[in-house]
Amino acid sequence: MHSRSTSPCPSRLNPAKQLGAVVGLALATAMSPALAAQDSQNWQLADVQAFYLHQPPGSFTGIYRSQGMAVNGNEFVFSWQYGLERSDANFNSLQRNSNLSITGQLSPGIPMPLLAQGLDHIGDIDVHDGIIYASLDNTHGYKQPHVALFNAADLSYTGKSYQLAGTAANPNDDLASWVAVDAARGYGYGKEWRNGNTINVYNLNDWSFSHTLQLDSSLSRIQGAKVVGDWLYMASDNANQTIYRSHLLTGHVEEVLNIPKPEGDLEIEGIALRQNSNGSLDMYVELIVDPDRSDQSLSNPNLHVNLYHYQLAAAVPEPQSYALLLGGLGLLAGLRRKRATPQ
Repeated sequence: MHSRSTSPCPSRLNPAKQLGAVVGLALATAMSPALAAQDSQNWQLADVQAFYLHQPPGSFTGIYRSQGMAVNGNEFVFSWQYGLERSDANFNSLQRNSNLSITGQLSPGIPMPLLAQGLDHIGDIDVHDGIIYASLDNTHGYKQPHVALFNAADLSYTGKSYQLAGTAANPNDDLASWVAVDAARGYGYGKEWRNGNTINVYNLNDWSFSHTLQLDSSLSRIQGAKVVGDWLYMASDNANQTIYRSHLLTGHVEEVLNIPKPEGDLEIEGIALRQNSNGSLDMYVELIVDPDRSDQSLSNPNLHVNLYHYQLAAAVPEPQSYALLLGGLGLLAGLRRKRATPQ
């Protein structure tokens, strides 16, 4: 028994569909080199900010920016172990929901009901639609992964938090070093801190476990991540302080760059990205720098957080791309003229 093709004969295609196909082919062909140029990821280091713990003295400025960060319009949101901070575009502090005094007195920004559960560590964060998604866990074993939701406008707790679950092979061990939001797909992401080749995918509305994304390379010590388009950018606290990205459709992993390594003990932390209207990207990466190898002593005046700002220019089509596009448009015009000619 022979199957019958339901595809129309090319000679009988609707002329309008032919024109649409020509335009689509021309645009796709012309723009593919531009997309390839964007994928080359030629990031340039634009500047480095240093946030010292004791500049001004007793301020603990750096500590409030030591776990994660996200872009929220013209502001930045930072996280530290016990709270959140808003800053303007020039990193001037606008608001904090927590405080650590020079005498060691702590006013945490983690709500008391969550602290009572042992949730005493905020990791990297993300922001979407006015809500901060903060990863939370217990520093005594890191086996209580949660995500808590805060209002980005004033850092107040929304009253919503969700327990995170992983795969049967690792249901709860160190899953909440970070969370990343993929609003376009309705997902949130997380990953076990230990070496592994899967990303946990959660339903964004309630952070229930959905499935795993299989990676083609194993990654470890991921401290922060953010979504841009079809890519998940990740900061790894490995020996090279590497930024990776993984394709969210295929699981393909690429190395983007390695952060500079100043003298001292180093720990990479959160990552943030901004996609600009012209197609360019800004990327920010936090690195704790302990030049005196003091085990990150809060009394060390030299302990600080470096914030590396990288830029990726918008892709520009190469000359041959324009030629292909003009050729396709010329063919389109020819078809239009042919249709307009009386038979």
